Amino acid sequence: MTDMVSKRSNRGFTLIELIIAISLMAILSGVLANIISTNFKTMSNVSDRKKLVTRGMLAINLFQRELGMLVDSTSIALAENRDFQFTDKYGRTIRYFVSTNNGLTRTVGGGSQQILATPVIRNGTKFKYLDAQNNALSEPLNAADLLKVRLIHLILTMDDGFDGISLMMRVYPENLKIYNK
Repeated sequence: MTDMVSKRSNRGFTLIELIIAISLMAILSGVLANIISTNFKTMSNVSDRKKLVTRGMLAINLFQRELGMLVDSTSIALAENRDFQFTDKYGRTIRYFVSTNNGLTRTVGGGSQQILATPVIRNGTKFKYLDAQNNALSEPLNAADLLKVRLIHLILTMDDGFDGISLMMRVYPENLKIYNK
């Protein structure tokens, strides 16, 4: 009997046992590769969304800083749903608009266009204008309504390939003395 046991232990693995072991390793390797691939795709998507949000926030912050240099409501030249133009305290004409191809775009003094945020969802990106009582003014604003603007609300919707990422900024132009009332 001991002779039979020693013969069996010396034989090693059978072909079926090797095939089963290799098959299990192949299945586990495939599952592991799929998990790693999914994690890399997720990390890439998160990184892309973060870049979009950063670009959008930089554009919104520039808009907020420049709008702070608005002298008074008479400095607003144009106030539409996707187009806003004003003159700052240095006499520069600054225009922000939503372009069909370029996203949120800025020009200073009629010079070259500077693309601030792209890609944007055009229908989701817009300006809203409110009066001193926070009532919405209907666009495009006429000359009388331009004088009533006390708050500008920028909604910037970045196109992430899904529903979009909405970034919003409400700006009270500091020179209109809203804070002191």
